[in-house]
Amino acid sequence: MVEVRIIYCRPCGFQDRAVKLANDVLRELGVHGVSVKLVPGDKGIFDVYVDDKLIFSRYQEKRFPEPGEIIDVVKRLLTPTP
Repeated sequence: MVEVRIIYCRPCGFQDRAVKLANDVLRELGVHGVSVKLVPGDKGIFDVYVDDKLIFSRYQEKRFPEPGEIIDVVKRLLTPTP
């Protein structure tokens, strides 16, 4: 099973955005053995990990992720490369 972990800043009010992203990922990929874990944080964090590998950082990108880009990365990780 692949785990997507979304760490979001609770004091910043990012919880709704994290829940929406989690729902989008589960709706698209939940049947493929993907689970999502929401982890509250602070200091403006909004990071997305797949199996402990950072795939998106709001701090580095200076923006929030689009659900489609996260789903695409997870799909690529689910598909074995020849």
